[in-house]
Amino acid sequence: SKMCKDGSECIRYTHVCDGENDCKDGSDEEDCEVKCNEDQFQCAHGKKCIAKEQVCDGEPQCQDRSDELNCRPESEDCVHHCDGRCLPASFLCDGEVDCSDRSDEANCEGQEEQRTSTTTVPAPPASPPKPLRCSLGSKPCRDKTDCVRHNHVCDGEADCRDGSDEDDCETECGKDQFLCAHGKKCIEQSQVCDGVPQCQDSSDERDCVKRMDGCVHQCDNRTRCIPSSFLCDGETDCRDGSDEANCVEEACSEAEFTCSGGQCVSTTVVCDGHPDCWDGSDEEGCTKAPVCTTKHRCPQSQECLVQEWICDGERDCQDGTDEKDCPVAPLTCGDFQWACKSKTECVPLGWRCDRMIDCDKETCRSHQFKCGSQECLDPVQVCNGVSNCADGSDEGGSCQERCTDADKERCSQTCYSTPQGTRCGCEAGFRLLEDKVTCEDVDECEAGMPAVCGQLCTNSPGSYQCGCHPGFMMEDGASQCKVTGEPFMLASVQTDLYLYGLRSGSLDVLSSSAKKAILSVDYSWREQKVYWVSLDTESIRWSSLDQKTTGTLIGDVRADSVAVDWLGKNLYWIDGVNSQIVAVRLSTASLKSNELCIILDEDLDQPRSLALLPQKGLMFWTEIGNVVKIERAGMDGSERRAVVNSSLGWPGGVAVDYISERLYWTDERLKAIGSTTLDGNDIRILQMKQTTNPFAVAVFNDMLYWSDAKMRVVQAAHKVTGKKRQVLLKRPKQPFAVKIIHPMIQMGTENPCSRLDCSHLCVLAPERRAVCKCPAGLLLADDKLTCSSLVNSAFLLLLSPSTATQIYLQSRLTATDVKGWPEHLALQLPGVNEATIMDYSLRDRTLFLTDGGTSSLGSFKLKGSVLVSQGQLLRLLADSITAMALDWVALNIYWSSSKQPRLQVTSVAPAHTAVLIKDGIGQVESIAVHPLSGRVCFANVDTQASTATVECASMDGADRRMAWKDAVRPTSLTFSPNGDKIYWADSGNIFSVSIDGSEYKQLVSAEGLAAVALSDSTLLWMTVTDKTRLWFKDEQQRQKLWFEVGTQVVGLKAFSKSSQTGSNKCTDNGNCQHLCLATPKGRTCRCAHDHVAVNSTHCIPERRCPADSLPCLDGLSCQPAEKFCDGHVDCPDHSDENCQSPDVNPPRAKASSPLAEDDVQLLNLEAQQCSQKRCGGNGHCVEKEGVTACVCSPGFSGDSCQGGALDLMRGPVIYGAAGLCAVVVIIAVIAVVVKKKNARFQHFLNIYCEATHYWTHDDFLWL
Repeated sequence: SKMCKDGSECIRYTHVCDGENDCKDGSDEEDCEVKCNEDQFQCAHGKKCIAKEQVCDGEPQCQDRSDELNCRPESEDCVHHCDGRCLPASFLCDGEVDCSDRSDEANCEGQEEQRTSTTTVPAPPASPPKPLRCSLGSKPCRDKTDCVRHNHVCDGEADCRDGSDEDDCETECGKDQFLCAHGKKCIEQSQVCDGVPQCQDSSDERDCVKRMDGCVHQCDNRTRCIPSSFLCDGETDCRDGSDEANCVEEACSEAEFTCSGGQCVSTTVVCDGHPDCWDGSDEEGCTKAPVCTTKHRCPQSQECLVQEWICDGERDCQDGTDEKDCPVAPLTCGDFQWACKSKTECVPLGWRCDRMIDCDKETCRSHQFKCGSQECLDPVQVCNGVSNCADGSDEGGSCQERCTDADKERCSQTCYSTPQGTRCGCEAGFRLLEDKVTCEDVDECEAGMPAVCGQLCTNSPGSYQCGCHPGFMMEDGASQCKVTGEPFMLASVQTDLYLYGLRSGSLDVLSSSAKKAILSVDYSWREQKVYWVSLDTESIRWSSLDQKTTGTLIGDVRADSVAVDWLGKNLYWIDGVNSQIVAVRLSTASLKSNELCIILDEDLDQPRSLALLPQKGLMFWTEIGNVVKIERAGMDGSERRAVVNSSLGWPGGVAVDYISERLYWTDERLKAIGSTTLDGNDIRILQMKQTTNPFAVAVFNDMLYWSDAKMRVVQAAHKVTGKKRQVLLKRPKQPFAVKIIHPMIQMGTENPCSRLDCSHLCVLAPERRAVCKCPAGLLLADDKLTCSSLVNSAFLLLLSPSTATQIYLQSRLTATDVKGWPEHLALQLPGVNEATIMDYSLRDRTLFLTDGGTSSLGSFKLKGSVLVSQGQLLRLLADSITAMALDWVALNIYWSSSKQPRLQVTSVAPAHTAVLIKDGIGQVESIAVHPLSGRVCFANVDTQASTATVECASMDGADRRMAWKDAVRPTSLTFSPNGDKIYWADSGNIFSVSIDGSEYKQLVSAEGLAAVALSDSTLLWMTVTDKTRLWFKDEQQRQKLWFEVGTQVVGLKAFSKSSQTGSNKCTDNGNCQHLCLATPKGRTCRCAHDHVAVNSTHCIPERRCPADSLPCLDGLSCQPAEKFCDGHVDCPDHSDENCQSPDVNPPRAKASSPLAEDDVQLLNLEAQQCSQKRCGGNGHCVEKEGVTACVCSPGFSGDSCQGGALDLMRGPVIYGAAGLCAVVVIIAVIAVVVKKKNARFQHFLNIYCEATHYWTHDDFLWL
């Protein structure tokens, strides 16, 4: 509406400049356009211009409807005009109304006889001349001074000066009629919601909704029909309130308590010290006050409170004592908040200029007049003779100065007077530009504007129109949408799962069987199940929504965040330990861990939370590792990219709003909730004083829901403005996961997987596609549907600092895209950040690995698709391993180090070490072994002379010979399959040579060539420049790029069943007591460095060091036994710190010395019969050639099997949240394994440890 200049009344904007005076002072017809442009049409009243394309468009823009007249080509029998049509004579006075103003049936008296006696009906006779002649569709006023159109008669507004057009109007309508909102006119019910307004106030076309099967209640004079779920739901949907009238309270179930106000809550929460009924009646009449574990009780009303609820701005005690005498903290606004000028409040930036006053004062919009007393007035309220400003500053001054024709010409829309002179103004829906002259349309639907519609918005010049998605109905006010059926909020409150009715306020508790906090939940409406993960289980469990059954979907998995793909019928989760995103099909039966499929495992540092958008085949997750960001990818792992990498602190929970297609996340560090489009545009940060520690987030319709683990509340607010905030759950225990349950959320289109017949798992992909995926150990066949076994297939292992990536060579034949990893399995290396060298035993499925960060050599068992640490074989001090290779037959490790530049070997179990070659070695850079031929080759680098050689020997160190002497920096040595040639990379080239030094060849030359591998007849190599690229050539391909990635890769090896098939004389350790070393002609038994051989197979401790001393590996010196593995280097060759475990020193047999023990005692000991030699109960005794010896069981070592080698190998591997902050439940989701040693992550742990106070309150859950 617009106020008339005299301030006496307001009129609708559609009546401004319509050719009729509606304001008493006639101001609604002043300053109207009188000249139209060439592309405009001038209304018949001469006061308004419209665009020509709006003429004859079926909707009148001119008040006199002149833009819709004569819109139909007139035929020869056209005799009567109305409603933009021309009727033939046969339509006149035929008893049927064809014109909306009924003019075709007017003045029909006496026409019946003519109509029956002639075949052609003439037009009605012209009226005799009168002093006042009204045009067709109009009638004269009673005083005969003016005409009024028929559709303005009884329209609720006086158009005649004498008001006669509003006299004798109907006040009651017939049964089949509709009363216009102004109460002065009845129209036929069939004309309601027909697309053409018959009421002057258009009330017959308001709130028109398409009738649906669920429509059961008509209200608001039959203009609105609502479904049964809207009736008696506590929300008024009809203007007449009839949907909430005559409501009968429904009885609560036996498992529920009926609150005094009719609300139903679970009986388990009655008399628990915390009110769950809105009226608090569940805590009334309790026989005794519950025990307060929180140590805070309201002094009079006896409620139990946690510390965080005291002085939090919300009244929790009925007596209000929790909010009394609260200290006033200094105001500090966040980065995404606006400080009010009063300096007493901070509001989100999104609240600025949103047309709602949140601070005490506001800035006026560009076209408004600002009072001296700070109010904002529309132009019509200025200089109108009425003081609308509190200080009267809108009157006086130059108010008498009127807008001249030049002013009106200068202003693009309107001109008005102010105490400071004339100004240009704009109509509703337009804004005044900086030139203070030009008006432009306000696009209310623009993304950056405050939301005017709940869902759909269509802009129009000076206005907009709201709409709803299918399944929603427009609420009263025509801007917000409401869904049919009550939505429920699913929330985990420590070990409990709550279902909260968002309309009824009902509260039910689902069975969870969890013993520790439930950190993540999701649900399947189709399956009627809730899926959840808890800290006390290594499984994903479920509970039925009917609260009757629970079960396990899949066991033996680590899950931090779960997400249900309700369209593709799969379940996804984040495995924080292995830094993977994994999926498995939804099943009624319990699944095994070998049925899961890895969707993403590349460059995932510390993924935190996961959300899916199955309608588009997309997934989103938050990353809190070294680079904090929010990423997205297809649900098949394709098209991965970062969507948010700025405006982030610590992104936690994430959720997708499928209605507005926006992504929401919580940010604990910013104490805010952020959102963005699915492409990462239009980032908005909602930073409120109520978002102190947001954990999880959910979105539905126009509301945002989040849990605050510190404040122990679940709250809701408008998703755009943050207003309409309300507390939904407030309990002493901590809330974590939040989801909204409603069938509309999981109602989508056809499942793309229904078109595929995948043998194992079908997953959704972008653009409504689907692809088949295979579990670990299987590879997708050429048909892209079937997963085939890869038991005998060759594969590569690519080593990164914290990951070993397995890729089957077969996939190179079907690769179509070189960008990114091919089908692969990324194996996280628990506890390793600086992996340098690797080797692998196919027989034992064990990976041997050197870690530069800990200067250690460890082993990892492959179980399914996960590597499990078995401990450390060696740990060096102030030293680092430079080369390593595995003898897969005898399970011996050949190695060298920077401080011990010699070729030495260590058996895996028990751990015995011997030096093979120590003379003439500068630095060993690479080692290769070929157990079947009994050969070992190594790269010998003279760092001072900058020369290098490739040398070979028998695996016992004998028969050393030069294979190639003119190398520069040879690395990545590898044998040919039959062991007669050696390959290596050197200075951007790949070379090969026979073991005897003949047949030297240069095979490949490439920039950045870093490593080479050989698998049967396929040569593979890796180059490192701007990216890591893998190349190959075989019998079919001379040289081809396989793939390129941005990942750092430090090692490359190829494995196949044929490469580790066969045996030699060292099978079953060749009957050697310590080390069995293969040779081309057989095998050599070797004793550990501190033992000597008594025969060809057995060893006894060496007796050349003083009592209580042990020899160094160099054989040149001895050190006291207590100095071995004490953390300090004492041997010149550092060998006293070649230790088997980081925490436990190896057991030391008492050293013998000819000065301390005589030879007789030693001989008597060695001559013991097997009946006397018990081998410590950890082995069995054998006798050969008169000598007895212990053959130790696996896991033990020493002459009497006294040392637990396996115990020593088991190093500390920290899993789960317990290793991070032993009392903080929250961190279990954020980081499941401690592997990133950076200040940022440690700071995050400190924040949560400090925030949750687990170590000071008895009511918290301990891990």
